[in-house]
Amino acid sequence: MSSQDSESLIMFWFTLPFLILNCIAIFIILLGKPKTGSILFLIGSVLFIPIGLIGAIGARKILNEIKEKKFLETL
Repeated sequence: MSSQDSESLIMFWFTLPFLILNCIAIFIILLGKPKTGSILFLIGSVLFIPIGLIGAIGARKILNEIKEKKFLETL
């Protein structure tokens, strides 16, 4: 943010909403809503490639665990 280069500022302001969305998603997961938080985290991780893929894989894993638990409860 301290850089005066216009490209750096554009990149900062472009990625800031996605970073905030990821932080909100983590907070929602900690509050006990893992499905909603994981979906928001997946959306927020799209921009941050390749490091965002790690977060997206983790969020997808949580969603799969929720589906598996729900399926096992129906048996």
